[in-house]
Amino acid sequence: MVDACVVITFGNADALDVITRLQRHEVGVCPRVVNEVTKPPAAEALRDAVNQGIVGQLSLDLTDATERSNLQRFDSRPAFRNRADAEVLALAISRSYIVGSDETAVRRAAAEELGWEMVAGTLDFLVWAVREGRVALAQAEVLLETLDVGPSIIETLARSSKTFGDLLN
Repeated sequence: MVDACVVITFGNADALDVITRLQRHEVGVCPRVVNEVTKPPAAEALRDAVNQGIVGQLSLDLTDATERSNLQRFDSRPAFRNRADAEVLALAISRSYIVGSDETAVRRAAAEELGWEMVAGTLDFLVWAVREGRVALAQAEVLLETLDVGPSIIETLARSSKTFGDLLN
């Protein structure tokens, strides 16, 4: 279950297929994510992926007390109120999905509820794509440089004296 920031990050780089065609992970979005991704090229990439059935569009079952309660709980937090993040978190927690986000607040909330192993970000998606042979290491490194969040990820890796390639071992 990915949030709008991940869709926008990969969609703006014309690389949404890097995450939507992973073999070991299916990508799903909720209606609020679709509504938040409004600008091309990300909006067009998401619309096409949903229409082709490459990305699943999942909705909360508001007749289910647990799912309704989880949505209310996250919607009550100022950081998530009426945003796609609340719906992403509610779905992921209700159904034990991995949460795909680069936003600190979303990642922290998901980790508190599900554990860090159920939280993924742009870097994780790129590592998975390389490991599955979806993209070559060199392609992933170039893509990382072009992604909206790429420079900050590269800087974080550099501060840790690591490269993207180091993460594949």
